[in-house]
Amino acid sequence: MIFRDRSTEEWILLSISGLGAISILPFSVLRLIEEEWLLAALDSFAVVAMASIFLYVYLTGRAVLMAHLLSLICLLVLVVTVSLKGAAQTYWTYPAVLVVFFLLRPALALASVLLVIAALTTLLVGEMPPLIFAAFLLSVLATIGFTAIFAWRTRAHKEQLLRLATKDPLTGAGNRRAMEEKLLECLHSYQRTPLPMSLILLDLDNFKAVNDKFGHEEGDRILKAVTRCIQQRLRRIDQLYRFGGEEFVVITENTSLREAGLLAEALRQEVADASAELNAVTISLGVAQYHPGETGYEWLGRADRCMYQAKGQGRNSLCICNQPDQATERYKDLGSPTK
Repeated sequence: MIFRDRSTEEWILLSISGLGAISILPFSVLRLIEEEWLLAALDSFAVVAMASIFLYVYLTGRAVLMAHLLSLICLLVLVVTVSLKGAAQTYWTYPAVLVVFFLLRPALALASVLLVIAALTTLLVGEMPPLIFAAFLLSVLATIGFTAIFAWRTRAHKEQLLRLATKDPLTGAGNRRAMEEKLLECLHSYQRTPLPMSLILLDLDNFKAVNDKFGHEEGDRILKAVTRCIQQRLRRIDQLYRFGGEEFVVITENTSLREAGLLAEALRQEVADASAELNAVTISLGVAQYHPGETGYEWLGRADRCMYQAKGQGRNSLCICNQPDQATERYKDLGSPTK
């Protein structure tokens, strides 16, 4: 975990918490020298908290909760510092605003900083000369406005790039790159907590013949229709990916082989029921539960062999792989899936 590639969120949180601890440490020492005990304690708390967050994220890679915690610490320290020291500490408002917008979603960041500005206003309104107070308030609001606009545009651009990088443009399912990342994530998760997880690989039967006869436009329509059929039967914990061509992969976490078999049969039946709309296209499926020690592609390969066995048995069927090196007979006696 320590030497792995890190997400942008982790790097931002590590940078802010690390630089924040280093920047505030001299002030903590200065307060101790000047015997300003309350401010020294507050600055020391901020240094220890930021250093702890840095260490936690560096070791675990878990950034979401720590981002919220660090934002809360920054805003809390700002308000308490101004309440203790007065207007002389208002310069900390600007870095605090920037930090919060870096760490939180724009809407939450905006609500948080506006609430803090309201608290600072009540503390400073009678302490600062009116003109200076107005200049401070306007400059802070301008900073908030510029930062909020930048944060919203940056987030929208990031989400657009993420969709382009991880979604299949035709069907809207995850693409092969997203599937590979999900496989790695599942294997890492299994190493931490070995809960059962299964994989379903499915392929459209006779799709090439339909594509050749009716053209690629009709083929694209069928791919999108099959994707809709599959997605409406999936659970919230299931993820659908277009593996390539007319092949799709469903990754089901915290799901046993039996449960995955029931889900696969439900998917097969859903597509079969819509076969008239799909020019008689059906699907064949292979199901495999993850076995310890496998790579993601070894796991996927077992499901692939099962899927081809299902095709060899007449198509519009599924096969389940019980062991790492064998595919079973076709789906039997698992009970009827519920709608």
